[in-house]
Amino acid sequence: MGRGEDRISNLPNEILHSILCLMPLKYAIRTSTLSKRWRHLWQINLISSTSLQFGEDFSCNQSPKQFVATLDRYLQLHGDRNLDKFGILFSPFDVFVPNLENWVATVLAKGVKDLEIDLSQGVLNSPVDYYIDDRMSFLIPNSLFNCNSLTHLSLSRCNFSDPLDLANFAGLTSLSLDNVDLLTDAMLTNILQYCVSLESIRLKRCELLEFVKFVGDELKLQKLVMVDCSNVLDIEISAPKLESYVYYGWINVWHNFGNVSKVNDAYICADNEEVYAAQYFTTLSGLAHVKVLTICSMDLVHLIYEEDEDNEDNLPLVLQNLQELQLVLDSINEEQIYCIVYFFRLWPSPFLEKLFLQFFVLTSNYYEESTSWSAEEMVPDIIFPNLKFIKITNFGGSSLELKLVKFFLERAIVLDSIYILLNQSSISNNSLSRRIIQGQLSVLPKASKDALIVICGPLDCDCTINPTHTTLYYEENRRNGTTMHLDDDIMSRENILLDQEFL
Repeated sequence: MGRGEDRISNLPNEILHSILCLMPLKYAIRTSTLSKRWRHLWQINLISSTSLQFGEDFSCNQSPKQFVATLDRYLQLHGDRNLDKFGILFSPFDVFVPNLENWVATVLAKGVKDLEIDLSQGVLNSPVDYYIDDRMSFLIPNSLFNCNSLTHLSLSRCNFSDPLDLANFAGLTSLSLDNVDLLTDAMLTNILQYCVSLESIRLKRCELLEFVKFVGDELKLQKLVMVDCSNVLDIEISAPKLESYVYYGWINVWHNFGNVSKVNDAYICADNEEVYAAQYFTTLSGLAHVKVLTICSMDLVHLIYEEDEDNEDNLPLVLQNLQELQLVLDSINEEQIYCIVYFFRLWPSPFLEKLFLQFFVLTSNYYEESTSWSAEEMVPDIIFPNLKFIKITNFGGSSLELKLVKFFLERAIVLDSIYILLNQSSISNNSLSRRIIQGQLSVLPKASKDALIVICGPLDCDCTINPTHTTLYYEENRRNGTTMHLDDDIMSRENILLDQEFL
């Protein structure tokens, strides 16, 4: 073989087609830049594909006009073949609504099972939670509700017309609605009544919801996510098969729990400063049996302040089954550290095995140093008899953080390892600060003599255990300006240009 000889390109078309059919469509399309031989070979992948995904990596380097032309062409090439999955991320503007309606009709005719329509691209003004392009939400055509093949439906910045005819949605198992701002309590009740196979529901920024009920012995619901539904006042849940519950938003909400005995993991975080402690206490008390729990620092404050005469008989409340706890902290100050320590006095977790602390850098006053309190004075008798793993993310090395680490090292008697992931913005991978922090941590006393302390810099690969809840809505709400995020997995501009030539 001569140097630089391309033996793969000399293979017969049948073999090359077989190779391309094993690749995701977006990677198959990229092979069109290799040579003239490869330029149109990817089309066989498109024709045979049962999954067409036009997501972030597809849309970010194209204008809306290019996106529409490309997608029209791809659907034409796909012909009348069946389709299992179809997804788009697009900002259509009013001029492209007919194209969008045509795409929906086309994929429904193909018997699509998994449909995702995300029309929120790049237009959300995060700090105040509204869209800034003056475009109306896309009204889902009635033909969607005539489709009996759907099992998964995800809609973002779309709307339903009322009344809903859901007679054909008996096979739907997963539903995600984001910024569906015409969704009412009655419509949600209707969905639960007719979509009898639903196992997962995700509701985000549905502003008309107020009194929400997920109640019924026949419900198959296993996962429920509610995020930023800011007008909700009351949530009633009695779902015998529910295993996972995520709530992020205003905590001034009454949670009325019936049968939630199978819930194993819960994510309960507030995004508002003024929280009625009684309501939050009731919420967490109803989920005290879970094995996995994520809560935020603001919630810790209100849990601690709930220790008053009215709840004297209810505290401490033992989290008897808790094995994994994640604390999401918006700042490092004396009050936050105090609340973390005191939390384990009021809500003891004797079988806790994994602890995750996620710090955020939000202001220049991130560290507020103080030495006015002592863990020994507050909780002299607390130990962690089963805690084996601790991971602290975005660690900055302040004295308060070191004091917190010392608290856990002195009380985790069977600890195997504690991983410290240094602050991404303030400490370079090989800086003097890293060595100083390492030295400070190495001299801290340990109840478990063999406990390993591992420090990871911003450039180090994190191969450690991650928490069950990896999506942090606290972080998501602090992103500014756009819902688009560029990454290394984006189609190059050269690919786009060649593809446009094909069009």
